[in-house]
Amino acid sequence: MAANSDLEIEIKIQLESFMDYLKLLGYLGPIDRNEYHHNAFFDTPDRQLGQAGYALRVRSAELSGSVTLKSLVSQTDALAVRQEVIGEIGAVMARAIIDGHTDLMSLNVAPITFLRSHFPGLTPVLLLQFRNERHIKRYHLGELELDLEIDRTEFCDGSVEYELEIELPDEKHYQSVHDGVARMFQSLAIPLVTQTRSKFERALAHK
Repeated sequence: MAANSDLEIEIKIQLESFMDYLKLLGYLGPIDRNEYHHNAFFDTPDRQLGQAGYALRVRSAELSGSVTLKSLVSQTDALAVRQEVIGEIGAVMARAIIDGHTDLMSLNVAPITFLRSHFPGLTPVLLLQFRNERHIKRYHLGELELDLEIDRTEFCDGSVEYELEIELPDEKHYQSVHDGVARMFQSLAIPLVTQTRSKFERALAHK
């Protein structure tokens, strides 16, 4: 992975039903902000990036756009850790790439310069896409104040899944934050189910 990559450290909890999703949102009260993402993943037809352990995503939101290169996930219980490098490109450019009007590999951002260096001649194409609705609530768990991200993801076959994601500053706070989530879910009678697959992996299954 590129030298300027960061670690993405997340707790990922599956919400098994629409009712559990509504219970969690109702308990949290007014949401701080909502985001709507159009996520598109790119690879070569023979999955050259996937075989090398990478996922390449272009994300378009209302006011922003980005390119992200992610490594394979290291999973321990509900804790998912992986490296990622992100390049901001703006909403208009992200939309143009997803729609096929601009060549992704022509961009001068860190994920793409890394790929051009390590995969000469790489010509990725649109592999799959899906939409995600994210509700974000600032909340105290353990010793930290963190963003709870409650996601509703609609895949290309029309199926919908729900989950809670919490990004951590480091791994040492995992247990206290996880215990706080467990207590919250117990009080709401929501099953605590670890989500072991990324949205990209699940999207492949729904392709």
